[in-house]
Amino acid sequence: MSIHKIRVAIVDDQPLFAAGMQMLIEAQTDLESVGTATNGHEALALVDRVQPDIVLMDLRMPVLNGIEATRLILAGRGSAETPRVIVLTTIQKDEAVYSALRAGASAFLTKDATPADVLTTIRATHSGQPTVTDGAAVGLVREFGSLKAARSPDVLHERLSPREHEVMLAVANGLTNSEIAAAAHLSEATVKSHVRAVLSKLDLRSRVHIVIYAYESGLIAARSEAVKGAQ
Repeated sequence: MSIHKIRVAIVDDQPLFAAGMQMLIEAQTDLESVGTATNGHEALALVDRVQPDIVLMDLRMPVLNGIEATRLILAGRGSAETPRVIVLTTIQKDEAVYSALRAGASAFLTKDATPADVLTTIRATHSGQPTVTDGAAVGLVREFGSLKAARSPDVLHERLSPREHEVMLAVANGLTNSEIAAAAHLSEATVKSHVRAVLSKLDLRSRVHIVIYAYESGLIAARSEAVKGAQ
């Protein structure tokens, strides 16, 4: 019986690196390399042509960088046709990585990541599960988020139930599903269901975007102030 393969597009201006990624992906029974591009403009055309599930996107490229390419790829697309973007970087603690996540990327990988981490991140991102860099992403939001203007006040999070709101804040503070389950006395399956509801109600793509939303909406700071006031 044939299985649906995860279709991966690779965008990088270093041919040797891109070729290595292609070989790694093609060696997997559940993944398929569907094309490469060497800059952001080529990436836009490639995505339109091959409709990948995942785009591995280098951040620093000529003509159009990975941040702007990510923003353009994800803008104005219906959820059914939107690929998930994983950005590639040489430096983990980089404001450009945060900017790419803010532009809609779902995860990031450093270029010295192990093959196992690359494959795990592709599969987890495709299925909407936590990735190996989620914890680092929380750190990026905390470090560089203060440099960005807070989003306009909105009430999207008021759509959440009290339990969903609790789970949202836990995710934003970097807790894993198992840690949330233990703290809230819930099953992991229930936590996953709440996370999916949060993503849907807030129109977000990944757990990383929950962190960004909570930070930029002032929910983390508000919660911290509430705790201080209660002491």
